[in-house]
Amino acid sequence: FNRSLSGLYKVISRGDSYAFTQFENTDARRAFPSFDEPGFKTPFDVTIIAPSADKVIANTPVLSRTEQGSMTKWVFEPTKPLPTYLIALAVGPLDLVDAGDVPPNQYRRYPVHLRGVAARGLGPKLKYALSLTPAVVTALENYYHTGYPFQKLDTLAVPDFSAGAMENAGAITYREQLLLMDDNAPLEQRRQSLTVQAHEIAHQWFGDLVTPRWWDDIWLNESFATWMEYKAAQAVRPDQDYARDTLIGSLGVMRLDELPSARRIHNPVNTPDDIDNAFDDITYSKGSAVLSMFESFVGPQEFQKGIHAYLTKYSYGTATAEDFIGTIAQVTGHPEIVLAFRNFIDQPHIPLLETKAACTGAGTSLDVRETVYRPIGVILPEQHWHVPVCIEGGGNKLCRLSNPRGIQLTLPGTCAADLFPNVGGAGYYRFTVPEDHWQTLLHSAPSLSAADQLTLFHSVNAAVRAGLAPAADLYAVIAQLAPASDWSLLYTDRHSTFDLIDALHDLRVTGVLTAGGLAAQQQFVRRYFGPRLRQLGLLAREGEPASDAMLRAQLAQLLIDEGRDPAVIAPLAKAARAYLESARKQSSLPPELRQEALRAGVIAESTPFENLLIEAMQKSDDEYFIQSAIYALAGAEDRGTLDHVLALALTPQIRTGDLRYVQRYFGAEPSAKQALWAWFQANFPAIERRLSR
Repeated sequence: FNRSLSGLYKVISRGDSYAFTQFENTDARRAFPSFDEPGFKTPFDVTIIAPSADKVIANTPVLSRTEQGSMTKWVFEPTKPLPTYLIALAVGPLDLVDAGDVPPNQYRRYPVHLRGVAARGLGPKLKYALSLTPAVVTALENYYHTGYPFQKLDTLAVPDFSAGAMENAGAITYREQLLLMDDNAPLEQRRQSLTVQAHEIAHQWFGDLVTPRWWDDIWLNESFATWMEYKAAQAVRPDQDYARDTLIGSLGVMRLDELPSARRIHNPVNTPDDIDNAFDDITYSKGSAVLSMFESFVGPQEFQKGIHAYLTKYSYGTATAEDFIGTIAQVTGHPEIVLAFRNFIDQPHIPLLETKAACTGAGTSLDVRETVYRPIGVILPEQHWHVPVCIEGGGNKLCRLSNPRGIQLTLPGTCAADLFPNVGGAGYYRFTVPEDHWQTLLHSAPSLSAADQLTLFHSVNAAVRAGLAPAADLYAVIAQLAPASDWSLLYTDRHSTFDLIDALHDLRVTGVLTAGGLAAQQQFVRRYFGPRLRQLGLLAREGEPASDAMLRAQLAQLLIDEGRDPAVIAPLAKAARAYLESARKQSSLPPELRQEALRAGVIAESTPFENLLIEAMQKSDDEYFIQSAIYALAGAEDRGTLDHVLALALTPQIRTGDLRYVQRYFGAEPSAKQALWAWFQANFPAIERRLSR
């Protein structure tokens, strides 16, 4: 068996052996002769002979089982037409958890049977994840106006997995941490379980039912599923506040898209490596943002009708991005979006809209001039887009496509001095305004919607970095928003987003601040954000909304890492030690603060706590805890501690699929980054062997 987590591969977990598959992109040929091209869709007949003690999973229900001595022959029902990358197999001493049926409905005449699948003994930990699945299927059927297109849906927790998840038709595979959790799991882990399930199940229609004709359009699969996951998650759990997640991703990916090296969304594909390059934040987050922008421009209901028409027309077949865009344009009656869409997928970078508002007798006019966004020191060629621009005021909303010559929009009614040039952040562009308009927006910031606050912060930050606004404006907007900051303003995932925490983090780790400047910044963070955390408290309140729990975690991270606030670090470090000394069985901490508490312990106690944490990590097979431990230990200053963790990365103690956390978190801190680079140089052959395909 392959041991590199691709093709048909073997996993040894907790003493048991399993076989799993990961065929996307071109690895089905490692298991059986095949044309690994998405345009070749055909029904598959699957037969597997396996030890009789093992369970066997495939894309479709079992048709027959025949005992053959110590082996069993499993024959599965023929699949619907599928490309090879969507075929899935799993064999081993698996726990199977029956999750009932999603009953027939107006879109589907047959029930959809649901199961959870996990390594031996872990089935009970699937309870929370499986409780979400029926509602996700229903939410997606309601949006698509099309029934779930396959015979059943298995949800598999894979012990070692290279991807986050994989949308195999009827047999979706996931990293364990996305599915396996107890009743006291952190809210962030539960949110990830819902969004990733929504993403993969959305693919059952968009990717599986209708498949790209060639790999150059795989971006549309992932962009669409990313955009759709938040719609479905919001429909299933509106209390967990997913409405701004697309915007968070959009604003975050702009930090990649502004670079000279940024690639476009739609790229030619000539080799398997070209396919791999498509699975990045440009595809997932920028692509999702572009879809969201055009949905806002044509209207949500009309956009939804276009998606239904596309799925109906190309059902069980293949299609291109041109087919998708053309269908949306035709159904919505907006043929002008075809060229605008191409502007955003066929070239990189970000439009910068230079806007100037004025009051006229007819209302408020906005002059819009278009260029390309360039941070200071970045040289980019001139580019042009047709940008969907939407403004709102006086109860009116107006949307127009910009053009290289510039446009003027006029909102009828009274003068709106605080006109916001990107309502709800729906447009994938940055804007700048004259300084007096910036000041008006800054003073009105506390009264803006959470989406507009988030967009305003990023817009000011971008303007400062491009030399289009003074640096004082950035600190002014932070001071304005801090007293009532929304969790999304602080949300951080240093793998993919850029937010307020990372803005301050970058100043700390890049060395641009003197010692005095760093101390002043830490004091600034404590002054403006300490009161907000004290208001919330470190302990969860009975019945508090999910947004408060998320905000508490983000404030704690900000005050620990960028504020070095002893009033936060000391109690959390004490609680973290108690948590580890009880073998992680007792904790007064809300689950959302455990990761930050572990980081606080590293900062407060250094080596003694770090040794305790490493010992706990070595004894654990809980992927979420291991991820949290690696994050915390990346904050260590002791080189011995950092080298110890990196040494574990070359052993089975840290699974191959978890090496991403070492790279991600160690790469974000100055001391850890130096240790990571030295380790990489010294151990490259061993790293290559571990990751080798």
